[in-house]
Amino acid sequence: MSSRPHALVIPFPAQGHVIPFLALSHSLVEQGFQITFVNTEFNHDRVVAVLSDKSGDARGIHMVSIPDGLAPGEDRNK
Repeated sequence: MSSRPHALVIPFPAQGHVIPFLALSHSLVEQGFQITFVNTEFNHDRVVAVLSDKSGDARGIHMVSIPDGLAPGEDRNK
C-alpha cells in the first residue's frame, strides 16, 4: 500500500473544465499526490492524445474513462 496521498479527480465533462483540472492534477503530483483522473470516453481519447505528444506529461496521473451514455455521433453540446 502506498504512503502517498491519493486524489480522485472528476471534472465536469466539458473541455473547458478538463484542462484546469489537469493543471490541478499536475500541481498535486508535484506535491507528492497520486492522481486518478476520471473522464468520459469522448474526452478521454482527446486528452490522452494530447498528453502522449508531451513526453512524460501524464507521469503520476492514472487516466480512467467511463461511458457518458451517448452514442458516438450524438450531439454532446445540448
